[in-house]
Amino acid sequence: MRRDLLPYTLSRIVLSLALGGFFYLSGSSVWSAMLIAGVLIALFLWAPNSGRYSVHPEYGITALRRDERTQVINDQAARNAFVVVMLLSGAALIYCGAIGIASDALVYLKIILLAGVGVYYISDLALRR
Repeated sequence: MRRDLLPYTLSRIVLSLALGGFFYLSGSSVWSAMLIAGVLIALFLWAPNSGRYSVHPEYGITALRRDERTQVINDQAARNAFVVVMLLSGAALIYCGAIGIASDALVYLKIILLAGVGVYYISDLALRR
């Protein structure tokens, strides 16, 4: 852990523990609340090293910023995911309309949206190389 990012790290640990506590108070089990808090802490510790953000320790708890390069990559990945989701949605509507059950297109929506999320992250990783 970098000492210059100590305010950022401590604030994110407190935030993660608070969210885990919220999940516990809202009815989740202790183990699931601890798992959520642990995963969030790991993600917040990974974020400065991920390449997604430019790190500015002088800003304290808001040390991570997006520069122009990361914003362009984010926009391109979102565009790619949007195109895939729209094409798959159209294909599902055409397919379900052709077989005569247009309401079944909603059944495919979960798969289509998961495909869009997958395309976003794959394209994001590929563009960051």
